[in-house]
Amino acid sequence: MVSTIKHYVSVASCWARLAVQRQLEYPLFLFSWLLMIPIQYFSGIWMLKIIVDRFQALNGWDFPQLTFLYGLGLISHGIFVVFFINTWSMDHMVINGGFDRLLLRPMNVFFQLVASYVNFIGLIDCIPGVIIFLYGAEIAGFDWSLANVGKLILVLIGGILIRAALFTSLGTIAFWTKRNGSMVGFALTMLERATMYPLSMYPYFLQALFTFIIPIGFISFYPAAEFLHADSGGFDLPLSFALWTPVVGIICFLLAGGIFKFGMKNYESAGS
Repeated sequence: MVSTIKHYVSVASCWARLAVQRQLEYPLFLFSWLLMIPIQYFSGIWMLKIIVDRFQALNGWDFPQLTFLYGLGLISHGIFVVFFINTWSMDHMVINGGFDRLLLRPMNVFFQLVASYVNFIGLIDCIPGVIIFLYGAEIAGFDWSLANVGKLILVLIGGILIRAALFTSLGTIAFWTKRNGSMVGFALTMLERATMYPLSMYPYFLQALFTFIIPIGFISFYPAAEFLHADSGGFDLPLSFALWTPVVGIICFLLAGGIFKFGMKNYESAGS
């Protein structure tokens, strides 16, 4: 068991080193992302500022709370795109035969899918996320107690797992349909809206959907509501929302793993 773990770790580290080298091969490409991503995210927080100043708080959530909520969601997104970005393009791997190579190697297929490409450029997504979150925590009066810091780490881990589970499940659909790019694009837009704005401002049906069916409310909204003592809508769950997030993340990730294994049993190569 120990030797197997060491082997997987060595393979993952080798893939990560190669991925970083490939991405650093074109410095201007890296610079363009370093320029565009912060502009995109900082313009998002500026839009929230305009909405709140010119109209009113969003269902009781003021600008400091919205900044905290937005930054919390961006951090989990940034870490997710570093390690799980291959789940976005599984349909391309099916079409061009890249997925077939994973099946030929004597290693866990999902591990290969995830570890074969570490998106070093994705760290750029984390930079504005951390800045926005720290700014939001400061102006919203977040209590940096040891308990809250521990909960915050669990929330980030749970949020990453929920995102990974969603896109793994959507990627598996490509085993049958061969194409799922439109669904991935829709999911990205849905996640952006659901983690940028308070979930309580949406109709009750959508709140229930994003709580119990596609639980993306646990990525940032419910934990932020607990940390900041804000309105969390009409759902009252036992224990704290921040502790529910890692539990929901683990359950979703295990379910997505089961869907992935089932999909592989029905996989038919489309590559040449």
